[in-house]
Amino acid sequence: MSYISGLVSVIVPTYKRSEKLARCIDSILNQTYKNLELILVNDNDPGDEYSQQLYKLLEEYTDNRLILLEQERHINGAAARNAGIHKAKGEFIAFLDDDDFWELQKIERQVKLINTLDESWGAVSCLMRIYKKDKLIEATMPYRDGNILVDILDRKTSMGTGSLLIRHTALDNVGYFDENLYRHQDLQLFACLAEKYKIKLDKVYLHNRDIDDAQNRLDAAKMIEVKKAFFTSISDIMGRLNKSDQKKVLIMHDFEIAYHIFKSGDKKRSICLAMGVLKTPATIYLAFDRIFRRLIQSKFCGQLEKRYMVNN
Repeated sequence: MSYISGLVSVIVPTYKRSEKLARCIDSILNQTYKNLELILVNDNDPGDEYSQQLYKLLEEYTDNRLILLEQERHINGAAARNAGIHKAKGEFIAFLDDDDFWELQKIERQVKLINTLDESWGAVSCLMRIYKKDKLIEATMPYRDGNILVDILDRKTSMGTGSLLIRHTALDNVGYFDENLYRHQDLQLFACLAEKYKIKLDKVYLHNRDIDDAQNRLDAAKMIEVKKAFFTSISDIMGRLNKSDQKKVLIMHDFEIAYHIFKSGDKKRSICLAMGVLKTPATIYLAFDRIFRRLIQSKFCGQLEKRYMVNN
């Protein structure tokens, strides 16, 4: 299928959340790169109070680049994003959550960068700032780019759906979001993309993530369910990894589950599960690297922000 050259289709699913949607929309429509369409997917149930709030908000917008796409019923974020992909006409696809926002140069920089790369590069990414109650609490550190499938799977890469600009044809080739997943569908898509394509990192902060909303927070039991569903979804990809990488990936996801168990108060069980990282030198390194990165990203977020600002 052919797409409109140079057009960027930005897909924003919205569900039970309209208080910060205007900020999200404005950060897209006010991009310095003007050749874009914004596909806003109403993922609320038809006619409910959240749909009514959305329609009221959209009365303020007259930009014909904004397209409202209605879902027949709420399923999940994966289904909403896939609906947006099928509607999209652009050569490139970008995603943004309805409570997040971009720097105004985000799309322009990423289009320029991806146009310098050959077709073996399926996407470009950027660094993220993370906010809570309008306060900067974390700024992600640069990560390795190129062939990064294993880095993604063992959780070494700090990447979000909102940080990416993806070739539409690459999405078509790898498939879309797994609609059976209600969480980790972003990680599933990253894995599918990274298995077949390289991903380039632009080391600047262009994506801003808001974590005020606890709508999607998981307890330990639900996190275990999420991990099982995720590994079922990517079983073919896991099967193509060598045994050493398979083991490393599984241990690092157990390490993540251990953190959730620790937060739930079951410290003994958490420690037992986390001790799995001692099985190999590689996972010991990854565990310490992850802890170190989280500390640096939170404690020194201001310094990181200054170092990797857009205008540097």
